[in-house]
Amino acid sequence: MDSGPGDIDALMERYARGEDHVFGCLYKFLAPRLFRFCLRLAPCRSDADDLLQDTFLRMHRARATYLPGASVLHWAFAIARSAMLDRLRYRRRRPEVLGVEDDVALDHTLQAPDGDRPESAALAHDLSSLITRELGKMSEKSRAAYVLMREEGLRAREAAAVLGTTEEAVKQRAHRAYEQLRRAVDSAGWEDYGHERFWDIDRPLRVG
Repeated sequence: MDSGPGDIDALMERYARGEDHVFGCLYKFLAPRLFRFCLRLAPCRSDADDLLQDTFLRMHRARATYLPGASVLHWAFAIARSAMLDRLRYRRRRPEVLGVEDDVALDHTLQAPDGDRPESAALAHDLSSLITRELGKMSEKSRAAYVLMREEGLRAREAAAVLGTTEEAVKQRAHRAYEQLRRAVDSAGWEDYGHERFWDIDRPLRVG
């Protein structure tokens, strides 16, 4: 049976009180969406795996600071982003060469709409790769704002709370990212394939 946001938040409240046995259920409910978020933040899949585990470790260490009634998913997003920023700062001090074998573009985040048709799967994969590459060219702030609002469906005030900034700043960053992606998708000739079937690029941002 699916669990709603309230159930997940209640689980977190119990975990924050020291009920360690509920962690398994909490992980089950949070991990899929949190991992998707980590995939967008991290430069490669192996980093996303590490970031997810780091996020849950930080959540465990900080669980006593969780405020009852707050969205645990949004709280987890903020922790994941903080962990990623720490990694970026570390890498600036100690740069390293990253391989491309585990690039997040290999993750099929876009599903082909026509079932088992090979050409549909190939088109969806190509578009997913294009979007992922373009997201990687953006500033971290613009990418995070876009992912939270467009892909995770957060409202501007929710995304602003996660990112520790203002609603207006989040809207501007997400819109800037949206326009950059639109230009990249159109320049690649996706209008010839009706890209809206694969990615709803024209769906308006939720700005409330």
